[in-house]
Amino acid sequence: MTSIKTYTSQALVLKYFPYKEADLILTVFTKQHGKLQAIAKGARKPQSKFSGHVEPLTVINIQLARGRSIETVTQVQTNKAYPTLYKDLNKLAHGIYISELIDQFTPEKEPNKQIFDAGIDILDFISNSPEPELKIRNFEFQILKFSGFLPELFVCVKCGQEIVAGEHRYSVSNGGVICLGCSDISNTMDMSLASIKLLRYFNRHSTAGESQLRIKETTYTEVRNLLLETIIFWLEKDLKSSQFIDHLKTIQTPLTKL
Repeated sequence: MTSIKTYTSQALVLKYFPYKEADLILTVFTKQHGKLQAIAKGARKPQSKFSGHVEPLTVINIQLARGRSIETVTQVQTNKAYPTLYKDLNKLAHGIYISELIDQFTPEKEPNKQIFDAGIDILDFISNSPEPELKIRNFEFQILKFSGFLPELFVCVKCGQEIVAGEHRYSVSNGGVICLGCSDISNTMDMSLASIKLLRYFNRHSTAGESQLRIKETTYTEVRNLLLETIIFWLEKDLKSSQFIDHLKTIQTPLTKL
């Protein structure tokens, strides 16, 4: 029985790099087949049929031909583009951050429809919202959850006892909340009751409207740091796009909120 030589899928373009004189090697996250690399032959030519369809952060319908070492793009059509991301440096930086998170947390050729849907949802939100930061924190939580790295938020990760409000810290290396009796202050992080409640909210509401929440700046900062340190721990490296976002914050005027 012969295998099907071509197949189609909805996909999000994560990134690309030039190859030879006129080609591009795309990294796409497909809904049906997971993350793939594919060559778009002639994509850098001015009159290429792929022109305008394979930019990063574009949702596409793609047809691929199977290859021995890499797939070949045969057809592509834009399903959804985000022009507002490319008109605003802050939005673009956040979009690239989402793309990098998806790229780093998804293995090759392993479908994860939950991450795919959450990725499209957050890009929609970033594109249309002036303040997407809290929603981005929710996405960070979801990608940890859908990748199998859900932080423990109810019982101590060491002794298994239910956490008592105000008598806990957060252990990145152990994967969640830890009671004071089991914690080592030098290897754990502060975690307020408000931060636990917010993360538990994220666990219950993967696509909820965070704009309805009223979060103190201290709680937001603490949750951001907890999630970022957890992401860095599991990936075993920093994210360049996250560092760029921090850099943008330092150079913007006080009247501008990222």
